[in-house]
Amino acid sequence: METLIIEIQNPKARRLIDDLVDLGLISVKPSKPSWAERWKDLSNSLPTSTDISEQDILDEIAQVREKRQAS
Repeated sequence: METLIIEIQNPKARRLIDDLVDLGLISVKPSKPSWAERWKDLSNSLPTSTDISEQDILDEIAQVREKRQAS
């Protein structure tokens, strides 16, 4: 078996591929997005905020750790 990556440029080509699938000659598996693409999508969906500094984050982590150690 051979695996190929095909970029479809014309809807007629997609119909041809679908016909080959229907005939049982090939199978089509959707490709999963790469880690970089998934990270970009996630990053773009997050709100941009400059209200919190790195020090604020480290202080909050320290507080959480103190609470864990206290219990």
